[in-house]
Amino acid sequence: MKLKSLLILLGSVVSLMVIACHHEPIEPLPPTVVIDTVIIPDNSNKKDSICYFEEVQPILVTNCAKSNCHNDTTRKVGIVLNNYLNTTRTISGNLLMQSITDNGDLRMPPLPYPQLDSAQVATLQKWINQGMKNDIDCQGPCDTTNVKYSTVIAPIIQNNCLGCHSVSGTILKGYNNVLTTVTNGKLMGSINHTTGFRFMPEGGSKLSDCKIKQIKIWINAGAPNN
Repeated sequence: MKLKSLLILLGSVVSLMVIACHHEPIEPLPPTVVIDTVIIPDNSNKKDSICYFEEVQPILVTNCAKSNCHNDTTRKVGIVLNNYLNTTRTISGNLLMQSITDNGDLRMPPLPYPQLDSAQVATLQKWINQGMKNDIDCQGPCDTTNVKYSTVIAPIIQNNCLGCHSVSGTILKGYNNVLTTVTNGKLMGSINHTTGFRFMPEGGSKLSDCKIKQIKIWINAGAPNN
């Protein structure tokens, strides 16, 4: 009986296997999909961010942190504007903007020095609005392909020199005055910190390599008033 039961069971299994063979074949699993790592480019406009070292510090050093004003020695009313740490420690953004836009007793820079122009005021306001960050080397590649007096050289002079050289001494206001310092060699000697010349900007950091290169390119091209 046991043998008979076993044979019946085996027969049933074989029958099921035969029936199964007539079913549709099971489709294989799809191949494994490999997803490559995708690097999403940073499309943010980095030039839209104000760079403290390149844009803000030159304005403050040249126009505010000079002798008898807000340098590290004089420290008028306790405000020092010669570097990032001293600036953010000793003055608020609101007071800074109030001073540079005031026409009364708070007016900065004081007479006879000229007030900041609208572009400089806008730069400082934007820097403050963005949180007064200490950004360094954030201007991107140095543009040496289209160096013109009006668009490159004049703004460098405006932000790094005119705070001191607009009313006395070596005047750099206007193309003809700048050209005079090019002709006598004072401009390149001063910004390169060459021995025998007065290092400029006075009391501030040496101009960036990019700015010095741009000025040199412009001079080598004949210092045109373009």
